[in-house]
Amino acid sequence: MAIRKRLTKNKSVKNKRIHIRKNKKKPLFITLVIVMIISIGVTISLAGLSGLDKDINNLDSQIAELEKTKEALIGEVSEIKSSSDIEKEAIYKLGMVYPKEEQIVYIDLSKNKEEKDVNNNVFLSPIYSVLKSFTKN
Repeated sequence: MAIRKRLTKNKSVKNKRIHIRKNKKKPLFITLVIVMIISIGVTISLAGLSGLDKDINNLDSQIAELEKTKEALIGEVSEIKSSSDIEKEAIYKLGMVYPKEEQIVYIDLSKNKEEKDVNNNVFLSPIYSVLKSFTKN
């Protein structure tokens, strides 16, 4: 019986040692899992940053291209705005010439202004149109 007790004690001691070893392995396993999760997260975030870097480079090249186009268009607009260039194109491409003195007609705007003033007046407009119809006949 004493041998049996010793054997059961030895077994229980062995079981405790195995249990202690298993408990020691659990924190190591948990640590490894946490490290793996963190490394996977870092890898994914770096891949995302790489994609963003590529997008930034593409946008920078587009900006440079658009700035070149803008400068070219500003140059064209300044050429078009030049009055001497407009005059040259009118003369050579369109065949336009300056009018001679006898071709110029001057219009007196003061008469038109008076008529417009009367036409804009609500009360005088009907009277003016009746009087005008009698003077034309």
